[in-house]
Formats: sequence, C-alpha cells, structure tokens
Amino acid sequence: MDPSEGVPVAEEDASHKAREGLRKSVVGKFKEVAGALTRNDSLTAEGRLEQEEARKRKEADTSAQLADAEAKQATDHLEAVHEAGRQERAAAERRADATETRAHQEAEMRKHEAEREQQEQVAREKAQATRDAALAEQRARAGENAEAADVAADVGDAHAEHGEAVTDAERARLEAEQERRRAEALGQALDEHDR
Repeated sequence: MDPSEGVPVAEEDASHKAREGLRKSVVGKFKEVAGALTRNDSLTAEGRLEQEEARKRKEADTSAQLADAEAKQATDHLEAVHEAGRQERAAAERRADATETRAHQEAEMRKHEAEREQQEQVAREKAQATRDAALAEQRARAGENAEAADVAADVGDAHAEHGEAVTDAERARLEAEQERRRAEALGQALDEHDR
C-alpha cells in the first residue's frame, strides 16, 4: 500500500514545499561555506541568496498555511452559525405551532362553556316558568275553593255572592290558563332553541 494514500493533498503539498525549502536552504548554506573556503565571493553570495530565498519562501508558506487555517475556521464558524439559525427557526416554528394549538383548544373550551351556560340558563328559565304556572294554578284553585266556602256559609246572599264567586273563579281560571299557555309556549320556544 502506498504510504501517500489517504493523505490530504494540501498536507502532501505543504510537506513537499517544506522539504524543497529545506533542501534549497542546505544547498545555499553549502555554497556559502564552499565559497568562503575557496575564497569565491560569487559562490558565497549565491549561497546566501539561495538561503534568503528559502527563508522567504518558508515564511510565505507559513503565512499561506495560517491563512488557510483561518479561512477554514471562518467557514466552520459560518456553518455553525447557519446550523444554529436553522435550529432556532425550527424551534420557533414548533413554539408557534404549540401556541396555535393551545389557542385553538382554549377557544373550543370557551365555546363549549358558553354553550353549556346557555343550556343551563334555558333550563332555569323553563323551570321557573313551570313553577310560575303551577303557582298561578294553585292560587286560582285556592281562590275558587274560598269562594265556594263563602257561598256555602252565606246562604242568604247565595245568588249575588255566587255570581261574584263564579266571575272571580272564572277570571282566575282564565288567568291560570293564560299562565299555563305562556309556560307551554316558552317551553316550546326553549325546546326549538335547544334543537
């Protein structure tokens, strides 16, 4: 297996540049020493120049690597910011959905409560109307019985008082009948409203 397999291209290129720079620096140093020993000034100058070029190239490569690292870090940070934004939007959508669902449920509860209260009110009114009709009927019967007792006790004025008693009793019966009809009409209206 080739040992270079699996090595990123950028790292392989950086290693190659580092080796090349080191080689040129060593060659330059060798030329400088050889020129000094042989008193060859041009060879010495050439060696120093190659060393300087190797040093500058190394600095440039280092700067490029730092720039690449910073660019990657910036890219990673931007991706993290985008991911955080996506997650926040998703969370906001979930919160909005939950709020909408809760509002709908509360509206339904209020609607059912209002309907229940209305039904209870209708039932109370119907019961009250029934009680009123029964009470009116009782009063009418009591009045009729009282008039009948008065007529039986006062035989002397039977004809006149009997006429008045019958009139009063008839009026009471008519009132009771009217109350009963009103109660039945109200009950029918309430039943139609319930339907």
